Amino acid sequence: MKFPARDVGWLVMLGVIAMAIHCDAQDNSWTSPGSGNWEDASWSLGLIPGTNQTVLITNAGWKAVQIGAGTAQNFPLSLNVNSIVISSPTNSFNTLLLNNAGSAPPLTAQTLSVASNSAVKMFSSALQINGPNGDGMMVGGEFDQEDNSVVGGSQINVGYIGPGIYHFNSGYLAVSQLWLGGGAEEGVLIQNGGTNGFGITHLDGGTYVLSNGWYGATIYFNGGQFDQFGGMLATDLTVFEGSYVLAGGVHEGATLVPSQNAYTDGWGSMLQTGGTNEGSLEIASYGEGSYTMSNGVSFADHISIGDAGSYSQFGGIQTVAGAITISEDQVNFEEFEGGDFNLYGGQISMGGMRTSGYYTQTGGTNVVSGDVTMVGCENTTLSVSGGLLAMNDLSIDPGYEGGVFLTGGTVIVTNTLTLGGNGEFPYWQGLWCGGELVVSNIVLSSGATFSCGNGLIVQSGTLTLANASFYSGTNSVQIGPLCLANGGGTNSTLYMVSPTSKVSFGDSSGVAWSNGQVLMVEGWSGSLNGGGRQQIVFGNDASGLTGAQLAQIQFENPAGLAAGTYPAKILASGEIVPDAGMMPRASMAIAPQPSGMQLTLQGLAGRNYSIEVSTDLVHWAAWTNVVNTNGTMRVMDCDATNCPAKFYRARLLP
Repeated sequence: MKFPARDVGWLVMLGVIAMAIHCDAQDNSWTSPGSGNWEDASWSLGLIPGTNQTVLITNAGWKAVQIGAGTAQNFPLSLNVNSIVISSPTNSFNTLLLNNAGSAPPLTAQTLSVASNSAVKMFSSALQINGPNGDGMMVGGEFDQEDNSVVGGSQINVGYIGPGIYHFNSGYLAVSQLWLGGGAEEGVLIQNGGTNGFGITHLDGGTYVLSNGWYGATIYFNGGQFDQFGGMLATDLTVFEGSYVLAGGVHEGATLVPSQNAYTDGWGSMLQTGGTNEGSLEIASYGEGSYTMSNGVSFADHISIGDAGSYSQFGGIQTVAGAITISEDQVNFEEFEGGDFNLYGGQISMGGMRTSGYYTQTGGTNVVSGDVTMVGCENTTLSVSGGLLAMNDLSIDPGYEGGVFLTGGTVIVTNTLTLGGNGEFPYWQGLWCGGELVVSNIVLSSGATFSCGNGLIVQSGTLTLANASFYSGTNSVQIGPLCLANGGGTNSTLYMVSPTSKVSFGDSSGVAWSNGQVLMVEGWSGSLNGGGRQQIVFGNDASGLTGAQLAQIQFENPAGLAAGTYPAKILASGEIVPDAGMMPRASMAIAPQPSGMQLTLQGLAGRNYSIEVSTDLVHWAAWTNVVNTNGTMRVMDCDATNCPAKFYRARLLP
């Protein structure tokens, strides 16, 4: 058949296009069942690999195809191909061996796939991956980089086509995107040397192990883990979802566990079992996070613990140049969460601490060069049952519930312990002391509660009560000089809670007391002659209080005497006791009831009292005359509801 000239031209052009398409998709397969060199005549196309070829090393057998120094020197153009596929059928293992091929030229490909039962091994050679975004090298088998080899380019995926492993033992790794995990979530890269300081490592469920060498690239945690057993990790860590384990080596950079991904909070953790960490720690600022230290050394600029965060230290040495903050926040309606700080062992030092969460210490040593401040929120707790906690000042602002529980160990406050009052927080338990408390000054503000418990208290400064409550312990405590201050009310109270307790105050005669303030002593059951099992002592003799100060102390319902309020007297030993020779002062309280107003009168038992009433505090009229049979009497005024205002007073009759 003959065609016109123009038709022949069309057919020729069609043939050229077909050849071009065929060239783009050329496959060149290794055909030998045994090992050989890249430049051998063992290829399906009958010629060695070249540009626009897909090189396949996929046939059965146990073999290695080698690219050596002679290949790079004599056949440099064969090292630039489109793609390389290395895989093996059952009971086979194929290896591409780059053996001292040098770095010029590198083996260059758009994509390289290393499937299971297959490997790439590099010794003093170079590999360049030039695929576009999303393409590069896929490792589902084994990749070994040795002897100052260089791998660079666009992207490496380890674990996406199978449980791949990459051994990076020497040289340089410089790819824009390194992905570990993915579909198989078993992608592992083990760095035993060399330098990886470029691009981004995505821990997409996989694991990066740094045993030696230098790492300075960026890390994205998305369900994966970074384990460091040695080497240098010189990058900030923002753990969105995953964990960082420091068992050896050095990490230089801040650690954020977890970080935030757009508007989504993550979960993250850091475990330090050795090594050295240098950088700030931010725990649970954007989700649930934790830091645990069992060994090693850490130097942090500061440490912050969010409401869903936890810091736990069992050993090692932590040094914080700045402060530690422990936060609390509202997470739901009427539901609050606070961060946790737990010291079980080891040593930590810091510039200061501010907490509205939970501080728990059962062992170890915490030395705070500055102040510790408790900021009252929903539930603020400081608990020490072992170890040593030392600080300059301790300032405690009550929360809705919680308290300070010093049940063991030693707490040292070099300067002042200031305890705020519970105010409208009925579940706040104040401060309870066990173990050993060494403190200079103690200031208890209005409504504050301080319990000596069964601990040992060593105070060198002044105890200030400003309408506060001080509870004796079950043993003897030595307190500094007492100061009664004005906290907005009139009374402070000393509760003697144990029949065997002794409270010894320093000589207080030189301390100025606020006028009008009264120290009420409740639960006293000592001896009127002094020296009983229960004692309250000021100084060493009768000069431990001034006469004016003594007049500001009263005993409420002391044991062995009629109910009532008695003034105090001081004995030659400095012990104060109720003055049984003085008539107890009567007191009266009123309480509204559904049927009227109930009056409660405390006074001398067996004596007559006249109760008078008034509606204007000017004109008084006798209302009733009753006998106080046992020291306390109650009378109901059913007519009180008929008056806009009504006042009462009691008078002892002869």
